[in-house]
Amino acid sequence: MRKILIAIGFYTRIPINIKEKVTDDEFYSAMKLIPIVGILIGSLMYLINAGLAGFASDIRGLILTIFYIFITGGLHIDGFMDSMDGLLSNRDKDRIIEIMKDSRVGSFGVISMVVLFALYSVFMGYSQGEILFLMPVVGRCSGIVSAGITPYAKKNLDLGGRFVEETKPKHAVAAVLFSGMIAIFVNPGLIIPTGVTFSLVFFIVKWIEGKIQGTTGDTTGMVIESSQALFLILSYFYFS
Repeated sequence: MRKILIAIGFYTRIPINIKEKVTDDEFYSAMKLIPIVGILIGSLMYLINAGLAGFASDIRGLILTIFYIFITGGLHIDGFMDSMDGLLSNRDKDRIIEIMKDSRVGSFGVISMVVLFALYSVFMGYSQGEILFLMPVVGRCSGIVSAGITPYAKKNLDLGGRFVEETKPKHAVAAVLFSGMIAIFVNPGLIIPTGVTFSLVFFIVKWIEGKIQGTTGDTTGMVIESSQALFLILSYFYFS
């Protein structure tokens, strides 16, 4: 429970009071519990969506998107923008990583962010509560997959580096199975878009690896946000 609280405190804006000092080992161990954080975020999304039942789909989608950004603090969206700036620059590995480290946001990052927000707003507005509940779970499990099947791309380990180094293929498999079990529990029909999403995530991760010979904390964030958008789109067309 302590590690879950640590993960919630780091990955969301929910205020968590940890009485004793968090050790490095506890912190990095807690990072692997990010799918549990996904369940919490998904539960809140489900409740917000239920409360907006009488609103038009475009208004509901916009409010849900704003709430998602607020509750997560835009943590992974920052990595998404940095990654798109670097990966779409058509440069070599060292230059891509240098661009991703730059605190300034380039044109690719801005354009990609606008597209991501547009996709979230539109497809969240047309999504059932079960889809909104599962979306953050699939996204965060995709982050585990990204870290578990590729090496760390940078030479020096930073915050994301140790997470990637300590996340193994077995954790990636467990994350996929965890998402599948949750999907079957909330709506068996969601197992199809969930499975297709993870298949596409595999190709996205391998595309990133081809660019920078691994993954980073930023690209893990990119995978989380991209997989969520893919899941929303696939779920919409599957149930239409």
